[in-house]
Amino acid sequence: MPEATQEKKVSKPVKVYCKLPNGIRYDLPDGRRVRLVGMYGDERSPLQVSGLQGRDAVLGFGVTTIDAEDWDQIVKDHGKSDAHVNGLIFAAKDDKSGTAEAREKEGEKTGLEPYDPTAHPEDKTTDGTKNGKAEETAE
Repeated sequence: MPEATQEKKVSKPVKVYCKLPNGIRYDLPDGRRVRLVGMYGDERSPLQVSGLQGRDAVLGFGVTTIDAEDWDQIVKDHGKSDAHVNGLIFAAKDDKSGTAEAREKEGEKTGLEPYDPTAHPEDKTTDGTKNGKAEETAE
């Protein structure tokens, strides 16, 4: 008698874009973990300067290919989180639409950006005061 074969449903993989600096890891109900690459990417050259994107990042978004069923589970479990709602993590059906959406959201802030020392010129004064003149105390 022929053995009963169990067919495994194969779903198409999707590309997930993630703007969080270090990515994020999701624990699935079956015990597996899915890790999304962050904005700096993983594939880096040994000679690459720190702070620049790796080869698996596009316009400030890390790109990870995952199974569509896993993505559906992630959206079901975490779709209401700020990163998903604000578009910092999204999936695209193809490279062209993913790059277009990443280009639209390229300037979005995550709140996890490094401090910009040029943003507050008063911090650059010689004596540390706002106007550069030491304040006199009343005696």
